[in-house]
Parts: sequence; C-alpha cells; structure tokens
Amino acid sequence: MALWSSFSLCAQSRKVKYDTLQLPKNTTIILKDARLTFDKDTTLILPDTVFYKVSGNFYQRLHGKWSQRKFTKELFDLLFSLPSDDFKIDSTQLVKSENPFKDYKDRTIGNISLTKLKALGTRLDKPEEKPKSFVQKTGNTINFNTRERVILNNLLFTSGDVVDPLIIADSERILRELPYIKDARIYLKPRPDNPDIVDVEIITKDVLALSFDLEARDFDSGILRVTHKNIFGSGHEIDNRFAVDNSSDQKFSYQVRYRVPNIKRSFVSFEANYANTVNQDFTSIKLQREFVSPKIKFAGGLEISNQRLRFGELSNIVSDNEFDVQTINERYDYQDFWLARAFPLNLKDPILNERTRLIFSGRVSNIKFSLRPEVDINLNQQYHNRTLTIASVGISQRRYFKDQLIFGYGRTEDIPYGVQVELLGGYEWGEFDNRYFLGGKVGRGGYVGNLGYFLGWFSLESFLKNKTFEQGLFQADFRFFSSLIDLKRWKFRQFINVNYTYGIDRFPNEYIDIRDKNGIRGLESNTLRGSQRFLINIETVSFTPIELVDFKLAVFGFYDLGMINNGQRNIFSEKAQSGIGLGFRIRNDNLTFKAIEIRLAYYPDAPIGIPMTDLDLSGNSGFSFSDFLIARPSPSVFN
Repeated sequence: MALWSSFSLCAQSRKVKYDTLQLPKNTTIILKDARLTFDKDTTLILPDTVFYKVSGNFYQRLHGKWSQRKFTKELFDLLFSLPSDDFKIDSTQLVKSENPFKDYKDRTIGNISLTKLKALGTRLDKPEEKPKSFVQKTGNTINFNTRERVILNNLLFTSGDVVDPLIIADSERILRELPYIKDARIYLKPRPDNPDIVDVEIITKDVLALSFDLEARDFDSGILRVTHKNIFGSGHEIDNRFAVDNSSDQKFSYQVRYRVPNIKRSFVSFEANYANTVNQDFTSIKLQREFVSPKIKFAGGLEISNQRLRFGELSNIVSDNEFDVQTINERYDYQDFWLARAFPLNLKDPILNERTRLIFSGRVSNIKFSLRPEVDINLNQQYHNRTLTIASVGISQRRYFKDQLIFGYGRTEDIPYGVQVELLGGYEWGEFDNRYFLGGKVGRGGYVGNLGYFLGWFSLESFLKNKTFEQGLFQADFRFFSSLIDLKRWKFRQFINVNYTYGIDRFPNEYIDIRDKNGIRGLESNTLRGSQRFLINIETVSFTPIELVDFKLAVFGFYDLGMINNGQRNIFSEKAQSGIGLGFRIRNDNLTFKAIEIRLAYYPDAPIGIPMTDLDLSGNSGFSFSDFLIARPSPSVFN
C-alpha cells in the first residue's frame, strides 16, 4: 500500500502516463527502494515517472521491455516465444514411459476426451494459451488440424477397457511417432464419485504439415519437393518431386509417393510410388504391418514393384581425378512377402513378461531382370535372377524412457531400451546355382546410471555355397550419448559412435566407403573404398536458449576418424583419414522441415586432389534408434 501511495502522490503533481508490463514468472523487477520477484505470469502497471529495471533471463528481460508499448509487444510476439518449462527437463531424471499410469492399473477406462492444439503459438504444458501473433494465427488457419478420429484410431485402448500402463504408454508413444504430431500427452483422472473409473484426457500438438524444398543446381536445372504429411487432417501423406534439367534429353521429371499410415485402426500401412525421371522409371505398391506394440500378435508385408534404372558406376579408379565411368542400364520386377507371429513368454517378472516376445518370421522375395549388363556365373552376380526364402526366430524385449534434447529440440523423445536376439536361416535359388544363408544378430541398449545411454550391436551372416562362405558380413556397432549437462540455460550432450564392418568374400563390385554420411562427414573421395572399415564419430552438442520465431539453435563440434582397406590386412595398419569441425543446426519442431545445418570442416590428411576444407549447407533429418524390433528377416545391406 505504501508503494502505491507514493505512486499516487507523484501522479497528482502532473498528468502521468502509465506503462503496462507483461512479466513472465520468475522475473524480478528492481525499483528505487524495492525488489519484487513474481512466481507467476504477472501484469504490472507503473507510472512512467518510476525508474525500474527488469531482471531475469535474456528473453524475460526483453519481453519486459518490449511489452511496454503495443507495437513492440506485437513485434516480440511475432519473433519470439518464451522458453517452455519442458526445456528444463534433465536427463538424469528420466521417466519410464509407463510410470505415470501405474497407480491406475486395473481400473476401468471411462470417457476419452481429446484436446487438439494447433501447430503455432500453443504449448502442451499450457494448453489454455492461444496464438498471439499474426503469423501464428495465419499459419494455423492454412494448416488442417488433425481430425479427431485419426487420433483415436491410433490408440490401443477404448472406453470400457481395463487400464494397462504399458498399453497407455505405447499409445502415447505411437501418437508422438506420427509425422504430423509434434508431441502428445495422456492423463488419467479418477472420477470423484467412483475412483475405480478413470477418464482419459489426451492432448496433442500438430505440426505444420506442408513443407517445401528447393535445390537449384544452376540456371538450367533444379528440383522442387513439395510434401504434405497430413492431407486435409486425414493423416495421409504425399511427397512430390518436380525436376527440370534443360541439358538432358528428358527436360521434365516427376516423382510421387502416397502413404496411408493406419487403415481402419489395423495399423496396416499402404504406400504407392511412381517415378518418371531421367535416371529411373519406377512403380510400386506396399502393404505393411509391424509390431508397434506387444499387443500386436501378427505382422507382415507385401511389396510389388517394377523399376528401370540408368546410372554411372565408377570403374578403373586410379585417383580421385583419374577414373572411368561405366553406364549401367537395368530393369527388373520385384515381389516380396513376409509374415511374423509373436508369442508371450512366461517370465516371473510381470513387466518383462509383458514386454518380451518370442517371434517367428518368414519371407519370400523374388527379383527377375529384363534389362541388365552381361552376366555369367562369376560376373555381375548382383544382376542374377534369384528367389530367396528366409526365416528367423528371435526374442525381442523393448521398453521406453521419455527424454528430451537428444535429436529433437525440445519435444518429447521416446528412447528404447531392451534386448534383441535373432537367428536367421534361408535358401536362395539362383540363376546359375543355389546357396544357403545363415546369420545371427544380437543387440542391447539402455541407460547406465547417470552416465547416459549405451547401445551395442553385433551381427554375423553369410551365404554358403559348396561349403564355402561368400558375400558375408560382420558388424559391430556401439553408440553412446551422455546425460544432459546443464549449465543454467545451456544444455550439452556428448555423442560417440564406433563402427567396425568386415565384408567376407564379397563380390568384386561390392564395396563400402568412408565418404561423407558413411563416415567422415563432408569428405568426398572416390578412392576411400574397400571391404573393411573402422569408424569413430565424436560430437559435442550444445542446445542453446537462443530462439527466433520458434526456430531453436544448437551448436556442435565434431571429430571423425576412419580407416578402410580391402580386408587383406589389419585395418589398424592403414593410414587414418580424419575430419574436425564445428557448425550449428537450426530447427523448428513445429515444422516438418529438416534441421538446417551449416558445417565447416578441416581434413588434415585429405587424399591428393581433395580440398582440405569444406563448408556445407544441408538438411539434417536426425537419427532414429533401433527399437529392438524383429520384423522382416533380411540379409544386412553392404554399401
């Protein structure tokens, strides 16, 4: 009262104007003889005769100053959004996905209500907030919000079911995995008059489903990609690619993919592809259902395609500047069918028993060429007509943690942890001879205390012909990311990937390399190829508090090291290639665009003819974890 009285006395001496301050919570305002801190969002009216200073983080101070005038306040709302409370989550306090629902186990599900938040200007932690700026309102107007039935069709439960915490958690994860949903939350609320019945509240937040990607190579050629992840709010997806090349015989090219992710709540997806380009003609249809949850007993898929390809293959490589290019023309028909069945195991631990499955799967695939290079029993084996039957048996155990700021920029990420063991066997009928296939895979991943997340994979497989192994492969893969290191509002993670790949008696025209995305990022060299490879990728990422128009900034530094040879000697006797650099990524999780990455790299031991530095601007789609899922049995890809 005393403070307000002094303001009133000042106002009596002359006509006083007033400043209206919109102060976010945890903001401190410093007056001449007072210091006030607000633990809630607060509107404060002060005479313009009063000196004050706003304290807090950068955005809070900026918001306090700009909100004094209507024009600057509107400009602030247009450009900035105050950081969400979700940003404060620490990886050392991880949440198992099923934990929030354990207290309601075996209760009956009552009403299911749905709150659908628009893409821009909304927050999951404050669903009551409305978009403020003109850009946010306009963007939401032109974007189709996801239909209610689409959300409900992706749930594994309905009204009247008994609460299973793992099923509720799986449903929440499935919603977050949808390409048109940024994030999702499920809340269970017991009824006051009957605690045995819980009502379900679902909150989802959409993304802007329409995206564009333009690549202009020069004045005569370019590619325009137009993608919509949620056509009219139906969940259907279409991806169009238009290309113009005035220097080629075919000046205009078109490619399209149409996908329906979940037909009639069956979790069966449908996909159709068509392409008519300079390098390929392609048509295909695909039906597929995977084990999206342990509740699913059957999985399977069907694919039929026809493809014509025309491409240049490097041959007789002397150096990066001396090589021959062989033009390859091929056309083939392809059919693929697979089916899998999951069985529960009688384990003592109820959680492990619920999440562990014994899975049998089988597959038949056939490829027949109508156009190809010259073939013989020992020539161009990849162009041989062949039919492969392959079966597998394995154990899959998978659960999930909820975390943030790993590969996303603030949204909830579902990180799998568990075990996969799989044995494979099969038989291939070839154009010239037949052969057996044998293989095995084992993987395990999870969080280790407060250190972070560790993932390890081993696989060994090979074809067997006349008691001789050929076209085999051994792989060891280790991945690690640290717990989130919190330095006030700057968040840090450490990422380490280690890979060893060894090709066992591969065909002469099969190889792996350590170029760019296959190893040392940004390094392009035709000579860095072989059948044995060792890689280390180290990256330190800082998720900064810097945010502009919902675009968030991450800064990173990296070190890549790789060695490669033809498998005839110890890989560690080879000269190592390396790359060191830094860069930053900009990402808006409200959009379907890839993160924009700008990277500067230095290569101290670059091969002769290869620049020692590289400045690159590209899109970064992030990384997706293997989730210990056993599905279509298949030989591993060697490329």
